[in-house]
Amino acid sequence: MTRTSIALALAALTVGAACGPKAGPAVIPTLPGDGADHVARPTDDTPPAAPDPWAGRADLIEAPPVRPPQPVTLPPIERFTLPNGLEVLVVKDSRLPVVSLQLMIKAGRADEPLARLGVAELTADLLPKGTRKRDALAIARTIDHVGGHIRALAGFEATWLTCTTMTKDAKVCLELLPEMVTQPSFPEVEITRAKEAQVVGVMRRLDDAPALAAAHVQNLLWGDDHVRGWTTSPEWIRRLTRAELVTWHKTWFVPGNAMLAVSGDVDVPRLKRDLTRAFAGWARAPVPARPKHVAPPIGGIKVRLVDKPRQTQTQIRVAQYGVRHDDPRFFPTLVWNYALGGGAFSSRLMQVVRSEGGKTYGASSAFDRNAERGSFVVTTFTRTAETVATLELVLRELQKMHAGGPTDDEVKAAIANLAGSYVMRVSGADDLAGALVTADLHGLSEAYVANFPVLVGQVSREEAAEAARSVLTPRAFVVVLLGDGDRIAPQLQQAGIPFERVRFDAPIGPQPEAATPTTPTTIDPKLAAAGVKLLDAALAAKGGDKVVALKALRMTGAGKLSAQGQTVDVELTRTLLLPDRMRMDIVIAKQFQISFALDGAAGGWTRSPGGLEDLPAAQLPELARQRWVDPELVLLRPREPGARVTALPAEKVDGKVLDVVQVTSADGAHTTRLYLDPATKLLVAQRYASGGGAETVERFDDYREVAGIRIAHRRVSSAAGEVSDITVDKVEVDPAIDRATFAKPRS
Repeated sequence: MTRTSIALALAALTVGAACGPKAGPAVIPTLPGDGADHVARPTDDTPPAAPDPWAGRADLIEAPPVRPPQPVTLPPIERFTLPNGLEVLVVKDSRLPVVSLQLMIKAGRADEPLARLGVAELTADLLPKGTRKRDALAIARTIDHVGGHIRALAGFEATWLTCTTMTKDAKVCLELLPEMVTQPSFPEVEITRAKEAQVVGVMRRLDDAPALAAAHVQNLLWGDDHVRGWTTSPEWIRRLTRAELVTWHKTWFVPGNAMLAVSGDVDVPRLKRDLTRAFAGWARAPVPARPKHVAPPIGGIKVRLVDKPRQTQTQIRVAQYGVRHDDPRFFPTLVWNYALGGGAFSSRLMQVVRSEGGKTYGASSAFDRNAERGSFVVTTFTRTAETVATLELVLRELQKMHAGGPTDDEVKAAIANLAGSYVMRVSGADDLAGALVTADLHGLSEAYVANFPVLVGQVSREEAAEAARSVLTPRAFVVVLLGDGDRIAPQLQQAGIPFERVRFDAPIGPQPEAATPTTPTTIDPKLAAAGVKLLDAALAAKGGDKVVALKALRMTGAGKLSAQGQTVDVELTRTLLLPDRMRMDIVIAKQFQISFALDGAAGGWTRSPGGLEDLPAAQLPELARQRWVDPELVLLRPREPGARVTALPAEKVDGKVLDVVQVTSADGAHTTRLYLDPATKLLVAQRYASGGGAETVERFDDYREVAGIRIAHRRVSSAAGEVSDITVDKVEVDPAIDRATFAKPRS
């Protein structure tokens, strides 16, 4: 019997049972004498329970009483200032033969102007990618040779440069770190690569529901006029220029706006001499004032529904303003927040929303620990049908904590966990050094770092309750619900909750004006000329004027698609009608047919077993990119007005050295790296950033001439763990193609 016939049999059995007599009082025939009287019962042969040897004992060992939190014993700490004004903090710890340098620049995302959104992160990404003395490869080889690591990272309040090596190799950090901070070269090639990677990361957010919900709730809370409400987009990243990176670095990377923490096995007197010499080239400069932003008032309750169709779960965020790190309510807020949602499975939100309500697998709450007041956010998710019910549970717990605060037992549990875990977090010398530098950034002292457990332990239930009453604002908060809008909206309407509705792929926060042209990136004229020469040769090898005159193309092929550990057969037909129409028809495993098309200004559509629909606006750029990087047309892109071309260093691929040329569209939206065979001049590979957070690598082989154009008949493409290996079996050059081929079908 097949699985289908078994299922049908079970269904028939179920239907038969359901169609039987209606339920009612049972009629049971009885005989005289039936009942409990005169009935022999079986004897109970169960042996009696063994006596408990521990019962009644008064001499059992009891758990020791909980000790009150103790301060952290700090190792020797020394502070001094270099001649150029750089403050240095040293945490000496000889337990391990390791030295770590952490340089904090007091500038990050919070200091960016809107017109330069993303400049702090891009600058940090470029610091290890080249100096006046070393390129990215030389820096990597230098640190790898000694088994160390070096990196730069921009956060909200500061930018951190860290370098760690064995003690005997500390001179490597003393060379590289000052060199990176004082002599970055910001090479154009590395800028392009870093921007590509950042754009991919930002695009990945559309497929990452928690990250997308988090971005929306910050924007809804702080608004479009506050830096915390701004969200980096591909448009902001692409418009950044090398000149803006240089200006940001020159403005903020000055000794008086920095602090260096050195930790580990060091000789302090010798370290002073080494640091003075290493940072001698870092000259004093004025420190600019940090920008100030005013938090907008929260007028009541605001709800934003972020519509992401066909989602089975709803991401829920509830947010309001938090507290500053130096706020007297900081430690009481730590305690009540632990009881509310910071204490994982022991917290109220987890117990009520997960254990009792059965609405989700997790719920938590957290608040920013910044020098300025940040956000307080409750995070959870649930089944779409339970969206409003789960939201109501969350709001009820917020109201209860606001009204009554935590219980005595919750306070004790919070203190035990917060104070106890803190000691583990600062057990390493580098962790402690980082905590001390952060305390300095927030205007706090060494005593704060040492006495953190004691300060937590001093919080009383009354203080925690009062902090909850004053910090939580049950009548002034924002809510973001990200999920299937068509199913969530009726729930909100039925509950009488006003809301705004936005598409998941809509821009978040302010965006660059479309009319503002992207500032062109400066490219070395010699490299540009070399790149154009290589591509001219590649175009001639492919077919020259035949390619230029191409009007239409139809190509069919078949092969294998490997994804998620499975390999299936795939057949495809690709149809191009220049300049702006493209269609792909794909059959997977000889069963499932998928089509998608780009119909010029009319937009795009897709058809699958799930139905026919317009392509979401977020997917149109990716489809346009596919048309732009098409291997039959990509060699023509340098001829487009404003396109930027540059020759890159040759690379070895599969044991063969290939010429490399990078091409970027005039608007900066598309960039691809082309790999050319020096002997045949033909395109053998290309790499470009694709949607969904992946880099696509395509390889081309088995070139054959069709109507004067040399076309690769073997194509292997890999991206995000998926690999397609296609053999082309038919190519039509300039066939008659009806434009209706690209129009959206009626059904």
